Amino acid sequence: MKQDPFGNLTDWGTVLDLFDKLGENGNLADCQSGLVRILRYKGNWRLREEALKRIGTIRNPCGELISQVVTILADDNIYYDARILASEALIQLMKNGQGGFPCEINLDVRKIAEKLSSTPQPPFFAAALKNLYAEVAPPGMSAN
Repeated sequence: MKQDPFGNLTDWGTVLDLFDKLGENGNLADCQSGLVRILRYKGNWRLREEALKRIGTIRNPCGELISQVVTILADDNIYYDARILASEALIQLMKNGQGGFPCEINLDVRKIAEKLSSTPQPPFFAAALKNLYAEVAPPGMSAN
C-alpha cells in the first residue's frame, strides 16, 4: 500500500471512508506519511480529529508522526478538543508502542507537558496534561 492513499483532503467523506477501511484491515500504520499530511492540514477539523482518534493503534509510529501530534498538543492556536485528542493519542502511542518512545522524544513530550501545565489551563485540558505527564514522567515524579 502506498504511504499516502488519502488523496484530495477537501473530499473528506472519501477520506473518512478510507480511515474505516484501513482501520478494519489493520493497515493504518502503512500510511503514516498520509496521516502526517492530514494532521498538518488545517482545512478540515473532522479529518484531524479522526486521525488523532485512530493513530493510537499504531504500534511503531514514525518520529514525524509523533512530532506532528506533539506540535498539535503544544499549539495554543489550536482548539482544546484537538489538543486533548493529541494528548490521548500520545498516551496510546506510548502504551501500544514497543518500548515506548525513544528517550529524546519522551523528554520533549515531558517538557511540553510541564510547560503547558505551568500556566493556568481550563480544567479539562489540565486533566489531559496531567494524564500525559503521568505517562512520560520519571518514576516518582508527579504532575502539578
